Amino acid sequence: MTSTLLRILAFGLAIVWSFAAQAQTGTTPKTPPVAVYITAHPDDWQLFMGADACADVQRAGGKAVFICLTGGQANEPSNDFWLGREAAFQAAVQQAANLTASASGGVPTTKTITVKGHTVVMQRYRNTVAFSLRLPDGNLDGKGQPRGGFQSMRQLFKDGRSMSPLDGGAPYVSWDDLIQTIQRILKKEVGDERVSVHAPQPDERHNPRDHSDHRMAGVVALAATSNIECRTLLYVGYDSRRRPTNLQPLQTANQRAVYQAYSETMTSRGQPSGWEPSHLQFIGRQYSQVRHKNGQQLGDTLAIPRALPSGSQSDGEKYTSLKLEPNYPNPFDQSSLMAYQLPEAGAVWLRVLDVQGREVLRMLNGEQQKAGRHEQWLDVSSFPAAGLYIAELRVGDERRTCRLQIIR
Repeated sequence: MTSTLLRILAFGLAIVWSFAAQAQTGTTPKTPPVAVYITAHPDDWQLFMGADACADVQRAGGKAVFICLTGGQANEPSNDFWLGREAAFQAAVQQAANLTASASGGVPTTKTITVKGHTVVMQRYRNTVAFSLRLPDGNLDGKGQPRGGFQSMRQLFKDGRSMSPLDGGAPYVSWDDLIQTIQRILKKEVGDERVSVHAPQPDERHNPRDHSDHRMAGVVALAATSNIECRTLLYVGYDSRRRPTNLQPLQTANQRAVYQAYSETMTSRGQPSGWEPSHLQFIGRQYSQVRHKNGQQLGDTLAIPRALPSGSQSDGEKYTSLKLEPNYPNPFDQSSLMAYQLPEAGAVWLRVLDVQGREVLRMLNGEQQKAGRHEQWLDVSSFPAAGLYIAELRVGDERRTCRLQIIR
């Protein structure tokens, strides 16, 4: 038997043994959840969610779905402005897919599809897909703009007033009509896969002074995924500019790169780029709250709530016991969000241990905190090495732990 044939047989046996070992130990790797970004305007995900979106797009084996609800036409009389913003939205998604050095080219495919009788623009590029519904901009106060016939998502939700897309397509005649359209897009793109949903925080208490369309996009996202199992991140919008910068240099660079792609596309189409202090002040900042909700898989008929889900973390729910939520993302190689819930005010200890029980990081040392939900960011630079760690939360006699996985 030749040496070449022996090598082929040995390689084949190695593959068989590898699969057998995975079957016995249950360590067959899972693909990452499909990341879904639902936003109001074409530049929202870059400015308020850009770091997370770039990480999701670049994650090996991952897929990212972007859904932009409005054209963001403001009160510009010409179609050139909102069509430019749509092209810029698509260019930013492509840039997120091309950030890594190993990224190869490819040609985006764009077409208009019909979803539940409505025309939707869809662009596929590598592991991303971007949808534009082209609804009218609802203005800061949710009363709409003259250019859009004073239509808005807020009025569709609260008053049942229909909305006609900017391109003259079939109107959305009810709130259920809009939510079912989003659900059908998700069913097609997510299927039976796990899903993480990213959207604006709709609660005024956690996201003050934000655009009405931003908060309504959060309401849309929560309604469309109300009965499915998913991890949901709800992001602060305009108010993030009042908060400290909290992104790492690479995260900031990625956020800046995708917004630059958006702005350069606007310039190339003869439109205002948005590359100015009023927008650039969001670069380097990203704030969100995370929750995990159990439920069924995406199906063809899902119940549609008429208000925000009563169990969401954004509506001031009361906690009856101490709870430490799993950090997200996990594993992580840059930063991760840890959240916990206190049933009542008290002194809080929060630290991270290695697998030998040695303390490697102390975040809280008996500080008094009020009842409710609290968050702590974990930065990979605070850990001595890659590997497994244990987060420990202690309040009084109560103790909770969860596992953290650092990858580098």
